[in-house]
Order: sequence, then C-alpha cells, then structure tokens
Amino acid sequence: MSAPALASRNLRARAFPPNWPLRIGAALFLAYVAYAAQILDIRWERFVQGLDNGARFIGRMFPPNTAADKMQLLWSGMLESLQIAIIATAIGVLLALPLGLFAARNLMPLPVTVAARGVIALCRTFHPVIVAILFVKAVGFGALAGVMALVVATLGFIAKLIAEAIEEMSMKPIEALRAAGAPFLSVVTMGVVPQVLPRFIGFAAYQLDSNLRNSALVGLVGGGGIGATLFTAFQRFDYDFVLTIIIAIIVTVMAGEVLSAFMRRIYQDEAPSGIVVETPAGRLWRRFTPLERGLRLAFWGLAALALGWSVQTIEVIPEFLYDAPQQTADLFGRMWPVDWAYFGTTVGTALVETLHTATLGTILAILLATPVALMCARNVAPSPIVNALGRFILVSTRSVHTLVWALLFVAVFGPGALAGVMAVAVHSIGFTGKFLSEAIEEAKAGPIEALRAAGASRRAILLKGFWPQVKPAFLAVSLFRWDINVRESAVLGLVGAGGLGVALQASMDNLYWDQVGLVLLVIFAVVVVTEIVTATIRSRVI
Repeated sequence: MSAPALASRNLRARAFPPNWPLRIGAALFLAYVAYAAQILDIRWERFVQGLDNGARFIGRMFPPNTAADKMQLLWSGMLESLQIAIIATAIGVLLALPLGLFAARNLMPLPVTVAARGVIALCRTFHPVIVAILFVKAVGFGALAGVMALVVATLGFIAKLIAEAIEEMSMKPIEALRAAGAPFLSVVTMGVVPQVLPRFIGFAAYQLDSNLRNSALVGLVGGGGIGATLFTAFQRFDYDFVLTIIIAIIVTVMAGEVLSAFMRRIYQDEAPSGIVVETPAGRLWRRFTPLERGLRLAFWGLAALALGWSVQTIEVIPEFLYDAPQQTADLFGRMWPVDWAYFGTTVGTALVETLHTATLGTILAILLATPVALMCARNVAPSPIVNALGRFILVSTRSVHTLVWALLFVAVFGPGALAGVMAVAVHSIGFTGKFLSEAIEEAKAGPIEALRAAGASRRAILLKGFWPQVKPAFLAVSLFRWDINVRESAVLGLVGAGGLGVALQASMDNLYWDQVGLVLLVIFAVVVVTEIVTATIRSRVI
C-alpha cells in the first residue's frame, strides 16, 4: 500500500474512532431490559396472546353503547367530575398563592420557607389516588373525598411553581415599596402580584386541565365522578359502555385544553395592544382594548357562575365532615407503628417490580413517542394531515389516565406487570411526544439547511442536524417522565397491574393498617430518592 493511501486510512481511523463508551452503555442497557423483562415475567408469548385477546376486546367495545339509561349515567358522572375539578382547582389555587409566597426564599426568612417547602413536598409526594383513598376513609365515599384529594394535588403543583415565579421576579419594585415604608401586605399586592399574576393564571389554567383528568381517576377508589361509573362498567364487562365513557373523557379533556389555551392567551400577553382614547384632559393610553377588558370580565363572570353551580349541586354529607378529624387521627393511629416484617415478605419484591415497571414503561414510551413527535414537528413533517394525526395521538393518549389504561391492558394481557408497563408507556406518549415535538420545532434552521444543501439523506439530517440540538431536552424530558412514572407505577396494582399497589390493596382489604403505613412510607421514600437522583443527573449530565 502506498504511503498516501496509508496516511489517508490512518486519518479516517482517527477522524471516526469507535465510541466504546457508547457501545458498552448500549450493551448494558440491553442487558438491563432483558433482565427487567425476565423479573416482570414479560414474554413474547404473553404479548402475542394479549394481542389476540385485545382484538376480541376491541370487538366487544364497538359500537359504543349510547342507550338512554347509559347516557344518563354518563351525563351525571361527567357533571360530577367537572364539578369536582372546578371546586378543587378554585380552592387549591387560592390556598397555593399564600403557600407559594411563604416558600419564596427572596421574601421570607429561612424557617418559614423550610416549613412551607416541606408542606409542598408532602403534597407532591403521594399520588392523588392514594390521597383519595385516605380521604375516603376519613369522610366517606363521594365527591367530597375527590375534591379534597385534588386540592392537595393542586397545592403541591401550583405552590411550587408560584414560589419559583416569585424567586425569579425583579426585586426593584419590592425594594422601592419597602424604601417608601409600605407594609408587607402592600408589598405583596402592589409589588409581587402584578409580576406573577400572568404566570399564576397560566398555572391555574393548566391545573384545571390536569384536574379534569384526575377527577375521572379518583372515582375509581370511591372519590365520586365518572371514575366510579367507569370502574363499575369494567366489573360488569360492559366494554361498549367503557368505550363511551372513554370517548366522553377525551372530549372533555380536549375542551379543557381549549379553555386553558384561551385563559393563557387573554391573561399571559406580555405586551397587549392597548388603545389610545381622547379625554377632556388629553390623549390617554389604556393598557387593554374594550374587547380585551370584555373578555377578561366575561371569563371571571363565567368562572364565578361555574363555581357557584358546582358548590350548590355537588353532594356533601355534613355528618361525615364533622367527624373527619377524629376519623383521620384514628386512621393514622392504626398505621403506626408500621409492620416492618411486611417489607421482607411482600413490599420489597413489589418495590422492585414498581421500579422496573416505571423504567421499562418509560423506555417503551420514548420509543413510541419519538416518531409521533416527528409527525407533530412542522419543520420535519410539513403535511397538515400528518401534524393533525400526530397531535391527535398525543392528546388522546394523555387524556386517558394511567390507571384507566391499566384497566384496559389488564383486560387484554391479564393481571401483572406487563399491563402496568403498557399502561405507563401509552399514557406517557402524550407528555413525552409533546415536549419532544416542541424541542424539535425550536431547533435552529442553519445546520438543517446546510445538511440539506449538501444533499444529506433524511436520516443524516435527523441524526446530525436535529439530534445534537434536541439531545438536552430529550434527556431532561426522559428523566422527568421517569420520575413521574415511578409515582404512577406505585398505584397501578390497585387495578391489578402489579407493583406496590398490589401490596397496598391487599393490606387495605384485610384492614392491616400497620402494613398500609409501611407501604405509604416506602412510597414516600422512593419518591424522595427518585427526585434526588433525577435532580443530580440533570445537574451533571444535561
């Protein structure tokens, strides 16, 4: 071989060396997937058999049942779920504003912020279903337990975001008000609220959308709403009515997303057009046009009417409410001390199953969500039809909660972790695909156009043009979704999909409250550890 050819060969070898860390990481990743699948008893034979069962199951769901008596049940259940979501959002948002204020480190002393952040962390730790179970035990079956559970979930989410928004705001107006001798309440109303109000409205709109989903969930454990009707339909094998309920839930959630988008549009406009009017004193600029002021007033009027209608029509049994503190104290008294022996016999194995379910479900969700995200990204798939199809997949998968997907997959694959993995994966498509598609659309066009001008293939454009720009968002979304899926997987066993939920359900059925306390303590510890792990990885890798 000639010297120039040998030099060229050595140059190519140095320019494109084998990435051994990546290859080793991929091998370890595949080994873990095989190991976790074996632990969860996920086999190809079970999956194929489940597909056959699924075909028969879908055949029993069509056509949807629209009989008069079924539609009456559907209507009453959906109305109760809507009322639960409205009341929980209103109460939770009102309580979250002062709690978020107390948690802001730039306004409050350290002891106050530590206490407030502890309350926020506690509200965020447990899944709404677990909180609903506890409230059902305290105040009885019905919508009140569902409202209280969703208020806790709203507090944890909104207060955390409000605290972060306050910490990110400009301190100049605050310092000016303090220098003028304004009292603390005036500092808050005149210096803090105007800066965080647009984001606060956006958070409230998103939480209303989330509570619409969760209101269909708490009914599965006796918290009122359409969830109770859905669970009863599953128990009676009325799968055609199940499909009717699921369609109604998807339509309601889509309507909630439209309402949320409308709220954000009229309240989060940083630079409204405004209007200049002629007055006897001269020309005057007004921040909002008459149409903008009219839309805002109309929104507040409709919100007040909806809240009043919900409070008046939802059923609350006062007798259950009066002795709720005593019932709650008695319940927690039975949980302590916990039965530590239950960990070695049942909870330890269930914990491992929960973590594997969350991890495999997240991996499968990423594999399924990536092509859907490419369909939604307008700079990758310019066809409006393809975009619409992709967005429909995202909305429909995330509109149905993980527990509802678990009910469906338990009917298809039978009880066990396989149904849990599929439920976690399918529900996560909507969340993961949405954020990935947004990251793809935000990619800079320069490298993409350069590759296209050089005649690069579509695959090369995706790998060399989009991927380097999307990779940080991809890793962040994957970690965040895994963190969420650990919480979700902990309750899937309540409907037979494996994990800690199975141990929790068995303990509650047998009234072994010391074992219930152990399961709740393990869930709390796992959630705290996963948050620490994901935060550490994000800070070092992303």
